[in-house]
Amino acid sequence: MPTKPKNILLFTDTPLLGGAEHQMYLLAKALDRRKFNPILCCGPYETLNTWVNKFKSEDIQTIRLEINHKNDTAQFKILKDIIKEEKIDIVHANIWNPASCRFAFLAARATKTPFITTEHDPFKLSALKNIFKKRLVNYVSTIIAVSKDNAKTLKKLHPESAKKVTVIPNGIDLTWWKSQLLSFNPKDRTRIRTDLFDADPKTLVLLTVAELHPRKGLHFYLRAIEQLLKTLPANKQNLKFMIVGEGPQRPALETLIKKRNLQDHVKLLGRQSNIPQLMKSADIFILPSSREAFGLVNLEAMASGLPIIASKVGGIPDVIQDGKTGLLTSPDNSDKLAKTLQKLITSKTLRTSISKAGLKHVENFDNKKMARMYEKAYT
Repeated sequence: MPTKPKNILLFTDTPLLGGAEHQMYLLAKALDRRKFNPILCCGPYETLNTWVNKFKSEDIQTIRLEINHKNDTAQFKILKDIIKEEKIDIVHANIWNPASCRFAFLAARATKTPFITTEHDPFKLSALKNIFKKRLVNYVSTIIAVSKDNAKTLKKLHPESAKKVTVIPNGIDLTWWKSQLLSFNPKDRTRIRTDLFDADPKTLVLLTVAELHPRKGLHFYLRAIEQLLKTLPANKQNLKFMIVGEGPQRPALETLIKKRNLQDHVKLLGRQSNIPQLMKSADIFILPSSREAFGLVNLEAMASGLPIIASKVGGIPDVIQDGKTGLLTSPDNSDKLAKTLQKLITSKTLRTSISKAGLKHVENFDNKKMARMYEKAYT
């Protein structure tokens, strides 16, 4: 007689979409439905509608909480009722902020339901919030960190629960990513390079995909570009630096680009929807973050065959093996970044070797492999 699948309540109380929510979707999509039945539970916010519809398209049950905001105390009773009515075997809370998902914790404890958390970006809380957090951590069955750096932080913050911490790296849907490039041909690449990048066939295009926010280190990147252009001979300056994304730092970056006379080389492209195609049209990928929980975009760049330069922060060293699958540089250091840029720009051999190694390495981060690791945690 076949075993009934375990009901997994994938919970988040976020009103906004980000990397953590994308990982929830990739996990739910790849779980073995013969053994696990994922159920998404989240707030009623319109900002989540498109995301929730992606779960529905995969025939995953979704529950929207009838609450006014993420701090609405009505969540406690609603979640208790859901756990009982849906016969939930495990509550899996995705902690997008260290103080989030507290009502899910209380409901799981009240119903004596096993409680697992994924800590996407841990950091120290205020004294009052930390007291509650320690109670939560004491009840949690397993604490999942998305990187070794996150695990180290969690063990330091909660030494009494260090044995509960396990690392499961974020994943990428390689099947979907590759499907986006199946019909992509040289003509498409030429069109993007000409129309969007303003690049000729001999131009070396360096692409960055990031929110325009100080934590992404883009102001240091612009200084590094200025230093690089002063160092390179004139015949090596056929370079374009494309930055995709929006955010609060845009006005400051625009001012900095003009101040440093980088208008002929740097272009802010705003938000773009065809990221796989843009990556396939570029030559090098740069992520100069000052702070980064994991840096999933590096995996996307690898899957597109791009050699990468990224900062040695957060979970990035878990993804990039320095000198093999990419080059790591010190965060917030324009001098070192400029030297690393020069190293990769001036060596086609190095770019080719990193590209090949990255394409092979990214297979380790397929979301199906991530799901198998979560299934072990569930059991």
